[in-house]
Amino acid sequence: MSVVSLIKRILIVWFIANFALVGIVSWIAGGWYLGWEVPTGVGILVEVGLIMLPNLILPLLVMRYGWPEPVGSIREALGWVWNGRRSVVTGLLTFITFYLLVTAIVLFAGASIPYHMPGAAGEGIAVRGPEDLLLVVGILFGLLVYVALTVAGEETMFRGWTQTQVGSRYGVWPGLLAGAGLFGLRHLPADIFYARVWQATPQMWLSRELQLYLLAILLGLARHYGRSTYASAIMHGLVLLFALFGLG
Repeated sequence: MSVVSLIKRILIVWFIANFALVGIVSWIAGGWYLGWEVPTGVGILVEVGLIMLPNLILPLLVMRYGWPEPVGSIREALGWVWNGRRSVVTGLLTFITFYLLVTAIVLFAGASIPYHMPGAAGEGIAVRGPEDLLLVVGILFGLLVYVALTVAGEETMFRGWTQTQVGSRYGVWPGLLAGAGLFGLRHLPADIFYARVWQATPQMWLSRELQLYLLAILLGLARHYGRSTYASAIMHGLVLLFALFGLG
């Protein structure tokens, strides 16, 4: 497959999964890339349905029905092959490295652009009875499902498909940088939306982009050194869990 054919396929699928579907719905709803006013739970469902699932499903469909070369195992072609302890250790080490370096970025550049609406950070839920406990369990389960689908979708698209296919043909760093670059650009509309909401300063923009592309590079390194997309998925899942529960 020529480099032009490979890049064209990747860019078309990436654009549809991350911009076309959600862009059409946003335009119909009169909002900006998921920027319309909806409850948090609805917003999560919309993001999963319009972005995360397409990022997961479209590469699988292309590898199965639209790939010009024979594909023996789609799981292997996407790197979703468990590599035992190596996958776990690599994921954990890159996760720890990420948080150490993010701490340094925040000290250097200051706080990033908040990824929530003003006043929407939440004040917690008081558990006063069985109904409240069931609500908490339901919310926790929903968040775990959201994390799982987000990780599965983004890791399949960016590390499993883009990095693996580009890297196997043109070298480790071209593959890693291709996946990292498209991963960063996938977040740009949301960055612009929240930057406008919070009237972000150049310093906030700098902190946000440094953290985002640091994450993208380390996820790529986890995929490479772990020799498995599971390694980057472990790191990605931990980062999301820490962010959602306010631990980082």
